[in-house]
Amino acid sequence: MSFQNTHKEKEKLSLTIKKAETLHGHLGPFLVIGVRIGEVAKRILKVESNEKLRATAKIPLETPFSCILDGIQSTTQCTVGNQKLKIENSQREITVQFKLENPNSTLKIGVNQQIIEELKQKFSQGATNQELAWKIVELPENQLFSIEKQ
Repeated sequence: MSFQNTHKEKEKLSLTIKKAETLHGHLGPFLVIGVRIGEVAKRILKVESNEKLRATAKIPLETPFSCILDGIQSTTQCTVGNQKLKIENSQREITVQFKLENPNSTLKIGVNQQIIEELKQKFSQGATNQELAWKIVELPENQLFSIEKQ
């Protein structure tokens, strides 16, 4: 199931993105990737209380990639400040591993590298942050992510 299945789900995602945009300061595709990662994790792990959720993000620690972190923080309440979000520098790979205690479940979400390359190319061709952000909203989950539940 993806976020685009119903009008209600799409509306909910838009509100979630606006909340993340307020936290982050602007709208961009990498922020939306982080929001979608957080929403996928909560849905698949059936998170009822964010208190038991932890995340480790492996991303290149430079903009625009680091914008993903604000999307994750705004949707999951796994933050750097409450120490539920750990960050590891990665040269290329973008993956986030979520751990839910009680029941003990792990979920690994990887961002499709081809999508990242397409975003870089579109930026270099003059596409705007907002334009690319809404393209990420529309992408089917299975094209944007690889998802492994353990």
